[in-house]
Amino acid sequence: MFSKKEIKFFRTIGFKITLWYATSVLLIVVILGIYLYYRLYYVLNKEMCAILLDEDEDILQHFTETNLNLDALKTEIEKEVSVGKFFKISALLYDIENNSIITSVNSIEFPLKTFEKAINNAKNGNETFDTAKPKDSTDSFLLLTIPVFQDNSPKYVLQMATSLKPSYKTLKNFRDDIIVIMPGIVIITIIGGWFIAKKSLDPVGYITNAAKTITAYNLHTRLKPAHTGSELEELTDTINLMLDRLEDAFRKIIQFTSDVSHELRTPLAALKAGIEVMLAKQRTPEEYCELLENNLIEHEKIINMINDLLVLLKTDAAKQEFYDVDLKKMLCELYTAFQVITETKKIDCTISKMENITIDGDQKLLYRLFSNLLDNAIKYTSPGGNICISLKDLENEVIVSIRDSGIGISENDHNKIFDRFFRVDASRSRDTGGVGLGLSICKNIADLHKGKIEVKSTIGKGSAFLVTLPKSHFNR
Repeated sequence: MFSKKEIKFFRTIGFKITLWYATSVLLIVVILGIYLYYRLYYVLNKEMCAILLDEDEDILQHFTETNLNLDALKTEIEKEVSVGKFFKISALLYDIENNSIITSVNSIEFPLKTFEKAINNAKNGNETFDTAKPKDSTDSFLLLTIPVFQDNSPKYVLQMATSLKPSYKTLKNFRDDIIVIMPGIVIITIIGGWFIAKKSLDPVGYITNAAKTITAYNLHTRLKPAHTGSELEELTDTINLMLDRLEDAFRKIIQFTSDVSHELRTPLAALKAGIEVMLAKQRTPEEYCELLENNLIEHEKIINMINDLLVLLKTDAAKQEFYDVDLKKMLCELYTAFQVITETKKIDCTISKMENITIDGDQKLLYRLFSNLLDNAIKYTSPGGNICISLKDLENEVIVSIRDSGIGISENDHNKIFDRFFRVDASRSRDTGGVGLGLSICKNIADLHKGKIEVKSTIGKGSAFLVTLPKSHFNR
């Protein structure tokens, strides 16, 4: 049984790469060895056949069908065989008509069946190559049987043979060499494969160890770039980008928590102080009523803040289901809903002529976006001022504009006003009941709809909030 550590090692990428590399090389060596073995066998056999043919041609080159002399042929056979250019050769001259052996030099007794088959082929005028094993011999021989013609017909059969022992010995040596070399190749492959895998995966170990040390307290730490140009460098860059996002998210969470705590502390402290003062001594019913009224106001501020936070949570969601939203109808409803307030405050609120435009979106969130902007415009516009609501249709998007002639916003604060809990004038914001979440909610809703919100404002001249929204979403 393997220990847990050994099992873990077998599951590592380095081990798997090495095993795959070694197995592949072993398979290639085996296939190549088999191919070379049979290729060598074919070449050696072809060479042996060529040798026998060459010896046969040396014997018969001095004779023709018309001047064939049997005694001279016997002499030439004995002479050629005794010389043996390459290997020891056996020869036999056979008379087809008389079925008798005329001469035999170093003759080998082949199996009768093989001999008869070769003689029959020669009678038909065909040469034959056979491999045969003589009786009482451990060696095999290559046998060439060729007809000798006289008067246009096969008269004799010349049979020559040579031992295949040198060829088989060469094949055996080659096979033994392959068997001896193969383990060495496999061992070298395993060592080389493991070294390459280890060097290639060293950055993974660094990434793993470095990632283990990163916690919520040191999110500023980054992995060192590998500069290898490989996938591991891309992985390192991706992890660093992820850490950037995590650090930014943690920073925002900490800031958000701090802001929420600060904003909740003020009304809660006011509630606590009021109650303590009232409990310090006996109070009149009117004083108790005043305390309850003040507490109710503070409770409403807390509830409004919690509602705003819930809206922010919803707009932070990864995906929303969008449906058809009639923007003209929505803006007209907002205009009507706020008309009493604008008339009471003596603000001239107008709505431009609009076309019927439908976009993909969340009805409730878009209503919240434009109502927040209109509410802010009313809050920060003095009596006698004016507000204008307009809708512009572009090719693939729309622009909703809410302009006012209010107090305006400093240019330095244009990018800050969409941050959570940011207020240009904290004291004035508390007077109007705001906690600095309204515009942050507006930006989240615009981002959720893959749109954008911009502000153009000048101190003392008013502000214009422009909301650009796409008409449709492909992921609907």
